[in-house]
Amino acid sequence: MATWSTLHIFGYGETQLIGTDSNKKVPSTALTTLAAVVNNVYSFKPEGNTATEEYHAINIFNHMFADWQPKGQGIEGWRTEYEKLDATAIDALVAEVEAYIEPVTETLA
Repeated sequence: MATWSTLHIFGYGETQLIGTDSNKKVPSTALTTLAAVVNNVYSFKPEGNTATEEYHAINIFNHMFADWQPKGQGIEGWRTEYEKLDATAIDALVAEVEAYIEPVTETLA
């Protein structure tokens, strides 16, 4: 696994992994390990926060924190320290993004 610094999970359907020598975007629908990470970060929603499971972006900064940005105006996001997150699930997602290969589509002549 390469060294990564930032993982962005965008609500519009892409996941981006930024590393020391890489910057890769993958369709979120292609990632089987994504839901576990999203659910883990959402599980730290502060009591009384009105955010739903819909998000604008989830930003995870390696060994620092995760930042949940809810979809919709006027709803507060939250941060969760990296140490509290499921690092195994995050590592699995990072590995899946790194291994992703864009499917080749054939054109009929």
